[in-house]
Amino acid sequence: MSRDGSRIAAIADEGPVWLGDGSRKTRMRGLSKPKGRWLSVALSADGARVAAAGEQGWIQLWDTRSGRLLRTLRGNKQDVQDLALSADGRLLLAGSKDATIRLWDTRNGKQVWGVAEEEGRFHSVTLSADGTRAVTSGSSGLRLWDIPKEHVLAQTPYHPGLVALSADALFIAASGNNALWLMDTRSGQRFRLPLDGYGDEIETLSISPDGGYIAAGSYSSSVRLWKAGQDVSEDLVSGRGQPPVAVGFSQDGQRLLSASRDGVVRLWNPREPASGRILVKLPAGPTVLATSPAGPFAVLSGSDGVLRLWNLEEEKEVRRYGEEGGAAYYPVVFSADGKRLFAAREEHGVDVWEVETGQQVKRLEPSGYEVTSFAASGEVVAAGTRDGHIQLWKAQTLEPLVRLSGHEYGIRTVSLSGDGKRVLSVGEDSTVRLWDAKTGAQQECKEFHISNDLPISAVFEPGGQSFLVGNNAGVIHRFVFEHSSLGGGGQVK
Repeated sequence: MSRDGSRIAAIADEGPVWLGDGSRKTRMRGLSKPKGRWLSVALSADGARVAAAGEQGWIQLWDTRSGRLLRTLRGNKQDVQDLALSADGRLLLAGSKDATIRLWDTRNGKQVWGVAEEEGRFHSVTLSADGTRAVTSGSSGLRLWDIPKEHVLAQTPYHPGLVALSADALFIAASGNNALWLMDTRSGQRFRLPLDGYGDEIETLSISPDGGYIAAGSYSSSVRLWKAGQDVSEDLVSGRGQPPVAVGFSQDGQRLLSASRDGVVRLWNPREPASGRILVKLPAGPTVLATSPAGPFAVLSGSDGVLRLWNLEEEKEVRRYGEEGGAAYYPVVFSADGKRLFAAREEHGVDVWEVETGQQVKRLEPSGYEVTSFAASGEVVAAGTRDGHIQLWKAQTLEPLVRLSGHEYGIRTVSLSGDGKRVLSVGEDSTVRLWDAKTGAQQECKEFHISNDLPISAVFEPGGQSFLVGNNAGVIHRFVFEHSSLGGGGQVK
């Protein structure tokens, strides 16, 4: 629709481009019949120009007053998925199935700017009124472009289906995952407005050793902090960065860390949320974070294949494990006594290191598939794998214990109770399962089949008599054991 509502343009699966007069009882007229199917249509804000694109990459432009065909544009090799016109109709932006974006000058039919995806395709494009800003949504995520400088001003790995740009180019609106997303183009901060009343997907969960705080990393690049027993949370950080892949508390509970795939590791005092700052920037990639249960230490790693032991009190690196240039480690966990480090690499098994000496003790082979999650408690270390199994070892002798089988697909997260007697797992089959760590028997299986309540992460609370499950809608459920089992369904608070 034009800005004043006087023009309406529409396309159907078949037939011409339809142009309507919105200032009175709408009358539709067809402009021309396509050679194939129309796939997208755009109308300039002043209502003077209408463009439509179809199969095989061709685009046509008309004068809305006379209905005269002004120009046919070619250049895209495949179907054009989406179109956008500047306010005066002088510039036209086209996103194609061949993973290219092209900006055309409609006066002379020349291409004035273009960009290509490395792979995939563009889902949606939009153009600012003056034609200096473009928003693209595709396989590489959402990007805001400064067209004159050919520079990306802001971006996010999240790739929505449709995007829109406010008239002043200060906000981007995007759709997807049962929610509306808003992004401030000046700061890069993002907000998720759920259409079902829920919030962001809980990617990772951690509880402070004293049980006083709960931290969660969500898909909107935020870290949220709750005081135990309270329903009020605080958003510690959100913005341009990528979503946190790990959060963790130091052994004394006085420090909270988060790590993201862009390599940024942040540090807070949970009692002073405004104290947050960047601790270190690691090589971007599968960044990992593990905090020691036996001292002020954490292991951090980026994509360069090196594990770094940090003293959190002194805020400095004290030791390294592995060699630079090797495969990246992900995930990593300390043994319960903090003396050993278990680190997994894709197709390379699990490397076990002595924390104090830096000596590699052994390499474990849990299965033919990569490890997706670790947990350590008591004298046991557990690893969830891509093939849906959970392998347990003795932490000291590295002797294999039981292998847990039951999940149909890969393991998202695995957790151990403090005494090491229970195993908690979340699978990609949308189930949360409770296991006996000694016998390998499955004690309980809780299934989730509601789209806005699918489990993503889980962790035992201190004491092992309850656990938390974070889901894809930003909700954390608390389950309490009754008679040493979930019984007739745990209480959800």
